[in-house]
Amino acid sequence: MSPAFSSPRQAAALALLLVLILLSPWLAGRSGLPPREQIYSSIPWRTGSFPYMHRQIFEEKGDIDIAFLGSSHMYNDIDTPYVQKQLSEKLGRPATVISLCWVNPGFDTFYIIARDLLDHRKVRLLVFYDDRAPNQPHISSWRWIRFGDDGAELAGLPFSFQIAYYYGSILGMPRNLLNRLRPNLSTKPSPEQFHWDYSNAFFPPDRMGTFTSQVGYIDRPDLFRDYSPQTAATSSDVFLYSPDTRDKFRFSESPAAPLQTYFAGKFLSVVHDQPTRLVCLNLPVISEQHDKTIPEGRLWSDSFGGRAALMGISPARLFEGLDDGDVRKLYQDPVHFNQNGQTYFTRVVTPELIQLYEQAKP
Repeated sequence: MSPAFSSPRQAAALALLLVLILLSPWLAGRSGLPPREQIYSSIPWRTGSFPYMHRQIFEEKGDIDIAFLGSSHMYNDIDTPYVQKQLSEKLGRPATVISLCWVNPGFDTFYIIARDLLDHRKVRLLVFYDDRAPNQPHISSWRWIRFGDDGAELAGLPFSFQIAYYYGSILGMPRNLLNRLRPNLSTKPSPEQFHWDYSNAFFPPDRMGTFTSQVGYIDRPDLFRDYSPQTAATSSDVFLYSPDTRDKFRFSESPAAPLQTYFAGKFLSVVHDQPTRLVCLNLPVISEQHDKTIPEGRLWSDSFGGRAALMGISPARLFEGLDDGDVRKLYQDPVHFNQNGQTYFTRVVTPELIQLYEQAKP
């Protein structure tokens, strides 16, 4: 077998290259990185509405009335244009309501995007949810967490997590270096740029960052039918957590993942001196359809109690009078609403959201 290297010099050159690659996030620091807006405009649509986020965070000006932030549950479950229309009618002026959403759960991603948004624009009401993410970095965190920008932010994490994010910075370094040489152009969102495997979908360019799918269960798209459930559920069935309503909620007995609570704390430090009102919105999944209380994770009680309002409606009330087949007509899959469910759920919760908006500091 031929030797791997023809000379010690070749072996030393490869070793030096590997060292430079491993040290590249540290060597680049912050000054060697392109501006943060270059991150968003280069992330593909299939990962989330990042080109839309680029425009909303770095190009659009003015205050935001309501911002919905979260992963695919928020992406699918809230009809953002409807909320904007209702709020505009209430205010007697055009309201600004947007959704900044991505694929796969992780509060590390929520923190980074919320921080960038609040660094550039004021938000009066920020709505999120507990996605009950596991104790691990977001699968695509290498795209938006950069050691030069965020190394100090990670200092309080266990060493194993710091190494994981540093490794992600190594993966993202080629893109960042390329952006130094050739900046990304500002991207105008269009359906052609948004690759998705489902047909009959409304895409973010016309949906203010919201994704709406008309399919039924992923493996049976033929199950989708236009359907408006006839139930007695109204906004009066939506509750905010308080000592008087605590019996309406049921919290998981398992504490939130430490990594998620860490980034929740970092997020709270960002909004500490801002007038932004925080709302944790419960988003029901199909397995909870018979629950008479509002099932909630522990992230709110572990991290946000007293700082963010907790809001929800019991699934049993939301789906009262519907059989299992009817409930399935509201879902794209077991955990995400389709267009039917998004329309129904949004109309139930919007009046309470608007009321919370009016109570927030201007």
